[in-house]
Amino acid sequence: MEKNKLTTREELKSFFETGDYPTESQFAELINSYAHLDEFNFGLSIRPSGKTSAKYYDFYKADDIMNSGAGHKIIESLSGNIPVKIEGYSHILSRAVYYKSLDIKLIGEIDIEKHKPKIIIERYKQRKKMSSGSVKPAGFYKEKMSDAELWNRKSEYIIDSNEIIIDIEPIHYFRPAANFKEFLPSGSINRSGSFKYTKYRKPFAVIQAILEIDINGTEYRSRPVGMKIILGSSGEYDAINFAIN
Repeated sequence: MEKNKLTTREELKSFFETGDYPTESQFAELINSYAHLDEFNFGLSIRPSGKTSAKYYDFYKADDIMNSGAGHKIIESLSGNIPVKIEGYSHILSRAVYYKSLDIKLIGEIDIEKHKPKIIIERYKQRKKMSSGSVKPAGFYKEKMSDAELWNRKSEYIIDSNEIIIDIEPIHYFRPAANFKEFLPSGSINRSGSFKYTKYRKPFAVIQAILEIDINGTEYRSRPVGMKIILGSSGEYDAINFAIN
């Protein structure tokens, strides 16, 4: 059997039907079909693209944050446009944001049609006490697709090529701070010891990207690639950089 090329489960089962006399090579295929995962190295290579993009956004804050479901909204707009009115939200500022997309390469012998690869985005969330009284520990969590859409984010991307460019519009991982002149990572809590800033006082959000592939109906995930999304400044506008582990 060619390295990293799997025999399907249906074909393996056919070797061992009642009355069959499996050959040495068929036993070897059965064994290799389980051992291959230790040898099938796959993952992601990620770097910021060489091209810088700029988009103009309108920023809104919920009038009733506790009962809004989404404490803020960030809407793509155009400079000079009058911000649209959103029921239950107040417009607080508008500005351009400069950022880069992500150049991503798949590592390993990934067959796009066969392995159905997708990129899973997990966002770092702080320790949280739930209404039930239980405590959700700090860590990386994949957002529900519906939850991510509330903030114009995505928690997964379907992959159709071994080399792709993904625009995650990283401003959607931030929220305006109370004075509306700076930003904090979305979902962060203002409390002593909470993560918010780099040593240079630049706010940052933390995510990790994972490659998920399908092998004979079973999903497998690669090691995560960690990223800090750092919101800096460029003149009167904000600029976003990535620090990738």
